[in-house]
Amino acid sequence: MPEQTIHLRPFETEDIKELHRWSNDPVSLLMVGRVPQTYEQTAQHVEKKRKNGDILLAIENEQNRLVGWIFLKDIEHEHGRAGIGILLAPEARGQGYGKPAMEQMIDLGFYQLRLNKIYLTTRGTNEHAIALYKKIGFVVEGQLRNHAYVNGQYYDTYFMGLLKSEWRQSLT
Repeated sequence: MPEQTIHLRPFETEDIKELHRWSNDPVSLLMVGRVPQTYEQTAQHVEKKRKNGDILLAIENEQNRLVGWIFLKDIEHEHGRAGIGILLAPEARGQGYGKPAMEQMIDLGFYQLRLNKIYLTTRGTNEHAIALYKKIGFVVEGQLRNHAYVNGQYYDTYFMGLLKSEWRQSLT
């Protein structure tokens, strides 16, 4: 799949409606491992992230259509680290939006926020995401066995990290 041209912009309150739809998609529910949420719960989740100082950005395609959101969370300047998360609209998955969005957000974290490490967690069943994260340069730092219970089954969770010193080496 060819990489798409995207741009990131602030995630606005009016975007919550789409986030709510994406979050309740069956694939999203399986990968995150939770039950469907109401619009109010989704709005509260966004507000909590804002209060925590998370950086929430909307992902738009070349036609300025909202195709996902991406965020840096648990930003700890004293330790130079933050977590990263991304969720694409169901119709946008597999279309080449994830990689450029992750790369732009990682650039922001390393070069604007002066972070040293960006990390994430993902389900062992999310093979497409794991492959993307490895392609970008993330390294599996740990595997939490049977860590998530989804639909009557236990799944491993992978902890992956990327150091600033490793960033862009993987892209050359």
